[in-house]
Amino acid sequence: MFKPVHFLIGLVIMLLMAGTALAQGPVTPRHTDPGWQASYWNNTSLSGSPVLQRTETNLDYDWGTGVPAPGVNADQFSARWSRYIDLPPATYRFSVTADDGIRLWVDDELLIDQWRDQGATTYTAQKYLGSGHHLVRLEYYENFGAAVAKISWTQSPPPIQGWHGEYFNNKSLSGLPALVRDDPQINFNWGTNSPAPGQVDADGFSARWSQSPNLPAGNYRFTMTVDDGARLFVNGHLLIDAWKDQAPKTYFGDIYLPGGSVMIQMEYYENAGGAVAQLSWASADNPPPPPSYDPIGSVTAYRLNVRSGPGLDYSILGRLNRGEQVRLLGRNEAGTWLKVEARQRRQGWVYAYYIRSNVPINDLPVIQ
Repeated sequence: MFKPVHFLIGLVIMLLMAGTALAQGPVTPRHTDPGWQASYWNNTSLSGSPVLQRTETNLDYDWGTGVPAPGVNADQFSARWSRYIDLPPATYRFSVTADDGIRLWVDDELLIDQWRDQGATTYTAQKYLGSGHHLVRLEYYENFGAAVAKISWTQSPPPIQGWHGEYFNNKSLSGLPALVRDDPQINFNWGTNSPAPGQVDADGFSARWSQSPNLPAGNYRFTMTVDDGARLFVNGHLLIDAWKDQAPKTYFGDIYLPGGSVMIQMEYYENAGGAVAQLSWASADNPPPPPSYDPIGSVTAYRLNVRSGPGLDYSILGRLNRGEQVRLLGRNEAGTWLKVEARQRRQGWVYAYYIRSNVPINDLPVIQ
């Protein structure tokens, strides 16, 4: 007589469980989920109901002008991917590439925000991840033309007192780097030489440098001198955009920083001829202190004229040979000419393009 009662109780429990499961809504990523929970919308704002939801193993897409999947637009669509990852405790470097807009959150912290129309561009950010699982969320939209959405991460090496440099044998920072190394400074005047003979081309190459120094709160002025093109990002903000062929030219960018770790990234390309890439910054609230060591330069030209003033109209006082070292006394306001002291204390002006300096050129005092 108890069997029908037991059967009814069991049926009620099953129905309640089914109702709870149906009330949970869309599938969310689980700690053990090996792939991405993906949703696609046929608009650029991730609004309304998605037209497609699925699990994806890799998030490494270059759709060109095609569609991500049947039912999704080729243009003016958006997508969101989320996933938990379980990694050993360490600092990790996240890299995303997008055409057009992209945003990256890790544990609900917005690390990269580049929500705009753009050609395929790569952005990086670093974050320390402790023990346990961490939620990664990527949002993306495609407006018109080609569509690219990629993400990857690697464990960062221990902090260095310098820059993480990546060099590419093309002008677009695309593909795998031909060379990855640590550079103590971005203070290069390669002339017509290669940054790394046998590994990086002398012309038609590009480079990306990044680091995250801890800086006190305040106003800062960033100074960048380049030949040819470069872009400077500070905390994800495009502070200086000089992406064009040009002779050595100096640019300035001012920004207020709230204090703490600052993500600085400089992108650079060299087309042909001479190659210069230099970056420095100083507090805009107080003048920078003088260098604590003697500024020294090395001649990169086969023969370099020493002139009586900062320009080609001034008379030639003598010549310096390649590899000869000089003491750097100062610069003109543009940083294109340097006053130097050579052997036997002879002083004069030389073209800065042909001097490899052990300090940023713009740290030298201006001599009128």
